[in-house]
Amino acid sequence: MTRQQQPDSRRPFPPRLWNIRETADFLGVPVSRLYYWSYRCEGPRILRVGRSLRYNPYEVIEWATSRAA
Repeated sequence: MTRQQQPDSRRPFPPRLWNIRETADFLGVPVSRLYYWSYRCEGPRILRVGRSLRYNPYEVIEWATSRAA
């Protein structure tokens, strides 16, 4: 793991992880875009729980703000 990918121990763990629909709604993109980003290894970091994709809300917010113009 690179230094950038290591979890920040100062940040509390979220009360619950977002599913793909919640993440898409938050970002204002279609669910298919998240699947496409997942395929291309782009977008917010994904946590795979069984067959489901889950997102840490803190990381999604951090990713979105880092891409702001």
